[in-house]
Amino acid sequence: MTDYNLREMYKPGFDELYLRFFQLDRLIQEYLPPLHAHFKELDMQPHMFASQWFLTLFTAKFPLFMVYRIIDIVLTEVLQIHTHHLAYNKCYYKLT
Repeated sequence: MTDYNLREMYKPGFDELYLRFFQLDRLIQEYLPPLHAHFKELDMQPHMFASQWFLTLFTAKFPLFMVYRIIDIVLTEVLQIHTHHLAYNKCYYKLT
């Protein structure tokens, strides 16, 4: 979670979330110019269609088998961080 700065997206003010909307808008503009032009024509902003994706880690719109995989990846990374932290603490306290 820390590698992807996910925690910051849920903090009051949602500053990181708005940054992600801005980044998504620029990616669409760079890689899908016709789609970006169409969105501009409709006055459609990324927050209008992407907030649910970001806030639910993309799990709201995918088939269940894909959701399981996404959650597995997130939980695996979180557990790895905690495992490293626990190993460090165990080693540190043995030395002191």
